[in-house]
Amino acid sequence: MLDLQRLHGIFPPILTPLTDDDEVDHLSLRRLVNYLLGQGVHGIWATGTTGEFPCFTRDERESIVRTVVETVRGRVPVIVGIGDASTRLAIEHGKAALRQGAQAVALTPPYYYVNSQEELVEHFRAVKNAVDLPLLVYNIPQTVKARMEVPTVLQLATDGVVVGVKDSQNDLDWFRQVMAGVTERRLTFRGFLGTRILIDAGRIVGAHGSIPGIANITAADCVAIYNAASGGDWATADRHTRRTMDVQRITNIARGSATSSSFSGMKAVLKSLGVLASARVRAPLRTVTSEEQARIDDATADFGFPVPG
Repeated sequence: MLDLQRLHGIFPPILTPLTDDDEVDHLSLRRLVNYLLGQGVHGIWATGTTGEFPCFTRDERESIVRTVVETVRGRVPVIVGIGDASTRLAIEHGKAALRQGAQAVALTPPYYYVNSQEELVEHFRAVKNAVDLPLLVYNIPQTVKARMEVPTVLQLATDGVVVGVKDSQNDLDWFRQVMAGVTERRLTFRGFLGTRILIDAGRIVGAHGSIPGIANITAADCVAIYNAASGGDWATADRHTRRTMDVQRITNIARGSATSSSFSGMKAVLKSLGVLASARVRAPLRTVTSEEQARIDDATADFGFPVPG
């Protein structure tokens, strides 16, 4: 049984490395997990948005979870994203995560159809009843087209269906209402933001931590922001936040959609550092060109990222 107090701090939503042949690169995945753990992260979030989860088959997703859990070896909690387009599919991913030793699972609303709040409540209830793991809400309406409303989250928390939330919509008003609501109800509930530059702000409004995609390449800075903000050292938190903002100029070298640029750009940085063997992302996301990789190599060398041990 997971002690929910362990759900705090920085949980990188880990990238999923691919080979140049478009297969999951488990060796690079192990290196990435160990690289992040070496920078003091508090947990790992697998098969999330940054991990390109909609692009993988059910078997691939389970194999990714297996590699992450085996590599972590219980040193930190592993939360697994199990979102999919239907309740039945989400349950299948949840059971696979349980088989592979995940400590908790996170669930988006189903995507494609726009579900009502009542349907979302039943979705979460059904998954919780079928998968015996702590369940978190993953609220990301910009990708799934359905927003979890504050009363819906509070109902699920009050009924013991969910034990936490990751909110990736950059809405501190929404998040603060949720955290105020669970505090008033005296519920055991863990709140996380999924944004790259609001780690310190999140602490002010009640967040227990952050799950920022940028932590794949700035884990040490993200941990420093969390630690500084937790101690009220806002100047230090701001200094490290500015570094995470500066990294954007490197990942932006990768062209394409905002999603492609972010994921392939971060993979290109990690390739430069020797953590990943390839910067490939799953089609139709766009992989960096050789010219972009060369420019990212130069920028990475100048930035001063932690060197893998």
